[in-house]
Amino acid sequence: MAGDSTPHDRDEPPDPELELLYRAAVYEVALPAGRAAFRIGEGVPGAPGPFAVVTAWNPGRARPGREENEARNRALRAEVERRGWRWLPAEGRSPDGAHREPSFAVFGATLEEALALGRQFGQAAIVWFDGEAARLAWC
Repeated sequence: MAGDSTPHDRDEPPDPELELLYRAAVYEVALPAGRAAFRIGEGVPGAPGPFAVVTAWNPGRARPGREENEARNRALRAEVERRGWRWLPAEGRSPDGAHREPSFAVFGATLEEALALGRQFGQAAIVWFDGEAARLAWC
């Protein structure tokens, strides 16, 4: 999509099928005013500024069990808190809701920091909301 990339992220997705899944997904953030659901390319009404949606679930092509994914997300939360970033509960899910990945809406990180965090936890991409629209940012 035009205007969708920056010098900070990859020009091309690592896997076109993965890109389709990310773009079809619904993302939700538990904002103070209530849950906000959005997709790539959309705004996030009520969002208090830029944020990244990051998860530690299902790194790369791996599909660990629930227990391991939960442990990975606890480690991600600890890292976010260690860095002093504010976070709110979030999730990414398939349009039918059959697949859900608990996530964090991370506030206070730059795009570069959020991408590094995604890479640290084995993610192919994060969702970046710049204050106007959500977009994919490839790790």
